[in-house]
Amino acid sequence: MGFAELPNAEQLRYLMARWDQISEQSDEIAVPESHLSLAQARLERYRRNNAATPAFDVLDRLSQNLK
Repeated sequence: MGFAELPNAEQLRYLMARWDQISEQSDEIAVPESHLSLAQARLERYRRNNAATPAFDVLDRLSQNLK
């Protein structure tokens, strides 16, 4: 049985376990410079525009966008 044939719950469990394995070796994964630059630009934009916004408000907005 391949991955695509697994029930969604099993696929999710597999992906979560795989992510845990990958994250344990995160220092071995090269991050492209373009990703770092984009993250830095977004952080700077956030700090400029939302400095007074509490982090929990940001997390609440993000979780609403995922629904």
